[in-house]
Amino acid sequence: MRTLVLSGTILLAATASAAAQTADPVGEWLVEDGSARIKVVSCPQGPNQPPTLWGVIWAETSPGRDTANPDPSMRNRPMLGVPILINMRQSESNLWNGKIYDARGGSIYDAKISLNRKDMLEVRGCVASIFCGGQDWRRITDPKTPPVPTTAATPAAPQAKSGAMAQSQQTKGAAMSKGASSAPAAAADPICSNVSSLVPRT
Repeated sequence: MRTLVLSGTILLAATASAAAQTADPVGEWLVEDGSARIKVVSCPQGPNQPPTLWGVIWAETSPGRDTANPDPSMRNRPMLGVPILINMRQSESNLWNGKIYDARGGSIYDAKISLNRKDMLEVRGCVASIFCGGQDWRRITDPKTPPVPTTAATPAAPQAKSGAMAQSQQTKGAAMSKGASSAPAAAADPICSNVSSLVPRT
């Protein structure tokens, strides 16, 4: 009986470890109050550098403006396309650390993200590692889940490269990757090309 219990414990630990290793936050997530979708993408960082994760506002129930931005020149821009998860680097098999932009207060905090067993994205942010809070975001599997992304492009948003242009760039990127290496490599999402320039200047 003891051996059976021990075997079960080892099996559960192995399953949890395998799940952690395959954790992938890339995709679209619904924030806790359902008011916005966040699109998380993986952006390459150059030779021998691991990619970083970025999350931008991809759809909103009500269009908003970045009115609390500490940079006055950015306060009139639409929230659509604004980076919320910033430069998240993987530190463990199921843990990424970086920054998070609190658009309501116009501040950037230290943050970490991970996936739980229910495929929810746990987003946690801290001020000076003391005052911490967070949300659990639900992965979007049905494209009709509101809010639904619009096809209209906005000047300040990465979506300006959506549609046919994004498709063309992805095809080009995939072709270049194939020629450069025999190993299959996914083309970088068009969002990666300018997302760092959209980070609020604190």
